Amino acid sequence: MLLFFLIEMQKLMFNYSIYHLTMEDLYESLLNRLKGVKSLVFMGIGEEKLSDDGLGPYIISELLEFSNENILFINAGTDPMARIDEVVNFKPSCMILIDTCTLNKPPGTVAILERENIKEYVPISTHTIPVHIVIDLIVEKLPELNVFMIGFVPESLEGFNELKLYKEDTLTLEERSENVDLPFFELNLTKTLKTEADKLIEIIKKLVNSF
Repeated sequence: MLLFFLIEMQKLMFNYSIYHLTMEDLYESLLNRLKGVKSLVFMGIGEEKLSDDGLGPYIISELLEFSNENILFINAGTDPMARIDEVVNFKPSCMILIDTCTLNKPPGTVAILERENIKEYVPISTHTIPVHIVIDLIVEKLPELNVFMIGFVPESLEGFNELKLYKEDTLTLEERSENVDLPFFELNLTKTLKTEADKLIEIIKKLVNSF
């Protein structure tokens, strides 16, 4: 009975902490979590052809220029499994995933999901391999790695009626082939999710400047 009570209390504490997370709270939380971190990977995950599921790739595509010897931005798309070696070779002390999640809350809700909660709130996705399995494989090689996710509740996961190449008028085919982290198709987030995504982009820029 006591064990059941403790488990339920843990769930309530977890739910409270994630459901009331403002962007200002998020910045302060990330700032505290990254104290002492020497190297960091941000990995965006999602299917760019499915509206808000492209949130992870969108955020990373806006931050690629900030990658340096201590911080790496990876657009893993729907196949984070293919980027495992890159993460392991970078040897980060922390990895932050960015993806949509299945919290039963209004679209645009932002949550920090601990590693142990990712399986529950990102259980079924468009990814080739479940995210929690990819995390396990990475942590198997980097046992001290701290992993958590910034999750967004999507408004729409509908496919596009018309597909357009990402920055079709400015990027050459050669530039596309040389950078695997660029989205292939133009991203089409809902206004709700794009607004929140742009806020997170600015937060991460502030974190990078203070890193």
